[in-house]
Amino acid sequence: MNTTPKISVIVPVYNTEKYLHRCIDSILSQTFTDFELLLIDDGSKDSSGVICDEYAAKDSRVRVFHKENGGVSSARNLGLDNAKGDRITFVDADDWVENKYIENLFEKSLGDVDLVFSYATIYNGCSSYKENYPSRIIEACDLDLLFKENDLHWHTSPWAKLYRRYLIELNNIRFIKDVYVGEDLIFLYSYILVCNKIYVSSCTDYCYNDFITNSLTQRVFDLDSELNGLVKIKNIITQIVQYGQIKSSASHNNIEWIIGYYVRRVLNAIYHNKISRKKRIQIIKNLELPFYINSFSYTRGKEAFLRYLLQLKLYHLYDLIRISSIYIKRVVF
Repeated sequence: MNTTPKISVIVPVYNTEKYLHRCIDSILSQTFTDFELLLIDDGSKDSSGVICDEYAAKDSRVRVFHKENGGVSSARNLGLDNAKGDRITFVDADDWVENKYIENLFEKSLGDVDLVFSYATIYNGCSSYKENYPSRIIEACDLDLLFKENDLHWHTSPWAKLYRRYLIELNNIRFIKDVYVGEDLIFLYSYILVCNKIYVSSCTDYCYNDFITNSLTQRVFDLDSELNGLVKIKNIITQIVQYGQIKSSASHNNIEWIIGYYVRRVLNAIYHNKISRKKRIQIIKNLELPFYINSFSYTRGKEAFLRYLLQLKLYHLYDLIRISSIYIKRVVF
């Protein structure tokens, strides 16, 4: 194998023995072959680490790194620290890719393109669907269409994208370890801030496994982590809005949804952590609630009622209902 491969594929691995063969086999069967595969075993307790070593013994393009469990961000960072390719892409261990995944990304990156942004085929059980977005070339300082028509506010996962390694290294861009939901958005937007040109591809060669029930995005983490994530998200979004000449109301609505989503996460984290009522009310009052209230106006049932209480600034009643609901669940279940 060439000592300086054109592409580095980074796969963080943690307890994914059920899916790992499918993932690795799909990468090693690519039509484009000038790549290295970095498997980062993040302290797996099942046979995932052994599976990684078996592939490394059979294919010289595979390199394995075993580390203590530190989370997906630390695993991806270790991959970045050891990547040799001119460009970098990511694949999650429970997903897989079509055999032209790397070829299509690489072809779109030729010339002065700094970021290739593509999409996925979503699999959820017995059904699947392909994401459908227009292809285009975008100057990174003009991001309005990406937020308006390509859902840049939503498609922030590191996979299905191709990055220049030297830009990542030059600007010391890494995944933030103490942010557990939103670290991918911060990484992507930080990278976009140093880009000049983006190619948006309508290819859907990445196969996303949406059938896993313990999704990271559904988990609620400790309150300090969620608050820290919200602060960092707001900071990077402010920079993106200023840099990207975002003007349309549709784009601004989508950007406001991001903040609303993370405000919503903080609201949930408040009631999954043991803190005093006084502190709960204080945190709620200090949140930028209009982002959540306006962006999640489509919700129904209990959440719609609770959202209405926040809109009326009935914080104490909101708190009483949420605490009572938790107490009732504990007694009943």
